[in-house]
Amino acid sequence: MRILKNSIIARFGAAMFAISLMALVSMIGSVLVAESTQGNAAGINLAGSLRMLSYRLQADTQQYLAQPDAARRTRLEQDLALFEERLRSPVLSQVVPEDPRSDRRRQFGQVLETWQQQLRPRLERVLADPASFADRAPELPTDAFVLQIDRLVQLVEGSTESKIRLLSLVQAISLFFTLVVIGIAIFDIKFSLVNPLHQLVQMARRTSRGDFGTRVSFQSQDELGVLGGTLNQMADELSRIYADLEQRVERKTSQLRQTNQQLQLLYETTRRFNHSDDICHSMMPVLKQLESLSPFSPISVTLHEPLSQRRYRHLTTQATRRPPDCQDSSCDSCLVPALDDRPRESLSIPIRKQGVYFGDLSAEYRPDRAPDASSIALLETIVENLASALSLELKAEQEQKLSLVEERNVIARELHDSLAQSLSYLKMQVGRLQLLQRKGADAERIDEVVEELRNGLNNAYRQLRELLTTFRLKLDQPSLEAALLNTVEEFSARLEQPVELHYDTGHLQLNPNEEIHLLQLVREALANVVKHAQASQVSVCVRARQNRIEAVIEDNGVGLPAGYDSSQHHGLIIMRDRSNILGGELTIGNRESGGVRVQLTFSPHQIKSGNNRNEVNHQ
Repeated sequence: MRILKNSIIARFGAAMFAISLMALVSMIGSVLVAESTQGNAAGINLAGSLRMLSYRLQADTQQYLAQPDAARRTRLEQDLALFEERLRSPVLSQVVPEDPRSDRRRQFGQVLETWQQQLRPRLERVLADPASFADRAPELPTDAFVLQIDRLVQLVEGSTESKIRLLSLVQAISLFFTLVVIGIAIFDIKFSLVNPLHQLVQMARRTSRGDFGTRVSFQSQDELGVLGGTLNQMADELSRIYADLEQRVERKTSQLRQTNQQLQLLYETTRRFNHSDDICHSMMPVLKQLESLSPFSPISVTLHEPLSQRRYRHLTTQATRRPPDCQDSSCDSCLVPALDDRPRESLSIPIRKQGVYFGDLSAEYRPDRAPDASSIALLETIVENLASALSLELKAEQEQKLSLVEERNVIARELHDSLAQSLSYLKMQVGRLQLLQRKGADAERIDEVVEELRNGLNNAYRQLRELLTTFRLKLDQPSLEAALLNTVEEFSARLEQPVELHYDTGHLQLNPNEEIHLLQLVREALANVVKHAQASQVSVCVRARQNRIEAVIEDNGVGLPAGYDSSQHHGLIIMRDRSNILGGELTIGNRESGGVRVQLTFSPHQIKSGNNRNEVNHQ
């Protein structure tokens, strides 16, 4: 019974087995009844024919006694033999059981006894001595014998009918139990299979749509009960997992939102620190936004001079009074009505970059809202950005000072190399003139010295004008290429024809001193073209070749005269001096196709410094 309770398959199997058993019992009963009644009809017919033969024997006997002839004797003998044969027939014996207690066996015994003891002996005496019955016919108990045969037939018929009734009863019982089993099976199918399956299908459909709140209500220990319980447990687990996933997604979304806000803050920090002049305007919005994204509040920044370590600025996100060093009276982003006096802890981070100390950032927080690792990392990143911005500002200031010093050195060197020498020459000529005047020299010699003074003054004025033009180009133009373009445009206007410029220094970079000397040399060469060349085509090419700078100025003019001595030309002397300062090679000569070619080749300070470092490292 336990297995039937715990298994739908077992119950359905038991129902099928019961139905099959009922059908089998019915079929076996039918077979048994059919076999047991087999021959009963023939036996009944045979027993019925014995009644007819009994009356025939009586009639044959009477006819034979009335006229004993051979034909009638033969007929009587035949009927007697036929009766004996049918009485002893296996067909009749088959319907009579062997059990002596059987009514049919006893009745057949009575019929057989009456035949053997009464009828047959008398009929045999009639055949043996018919004359002894001439006066009277023998008394034959035919009617009683027929009644006995009728009784035997009735018993056989009754036995057959009882077997048929038994078969009908068995079939009725089998049919009844079959219907009962079918009814129980249908009931069980409805309540143990159909209803649970319907609930399971509904649950599966709702679960597929994401509804994990549906549960099956049936409870049993069979397969569907186990399946329903498992699905309920699975739905509970899925519901719990989905709830956990939703919470995790919500947490991840919150973390991503916070990370995005932190990235935006870092971007805003970098943008403000690099594009704002006032430190308060750049830092205060960043610190305020940092307060909204972290448990830190208030946040203060104290800045010191990198060299003297003198404190020069203090910023805080919460102040009740305007700071004395505030530069914008309309700004109140740091002002609050009152300070929170609840106990707080403080976190201080030094603002330091490459060993240079710029100050400190102090962030306070309540003990119940201790910052996590991400908040501290964000704070440290902002401090690093601030330190980088201050370091870049300091570096830019130092580079500006260095650039100013370099420009002053270049100006001083240029003044010394050109204007100072001219003034020295003029001073010497003035001394010579004074000496001639004291000696009373003639007017011709004095006029000669005065003419030399005039030429020297003109030359000094020209050099001063060139220097002013050069320095104005360097100050106004952002690069050597732009200065050369401006120079080419200037001399194109003076020549009234275009001057070609080809510029490509590649990766090589020139320092300001090298740029000044190169630019002055190009201007001096172009000035000579304007004065002497009478050229229709002029080109300037500045390019990099094998880690060296090559500057070539060419024209198609009249060229240098034969026997020309460059040492006697003041402009060429200055060009050679600049070439020597650059450590380069200057060649001046005529072109084969006509005109003059001026070529300067030198190694920039960048390459020289790199070679020196390589030699030191090699040593």
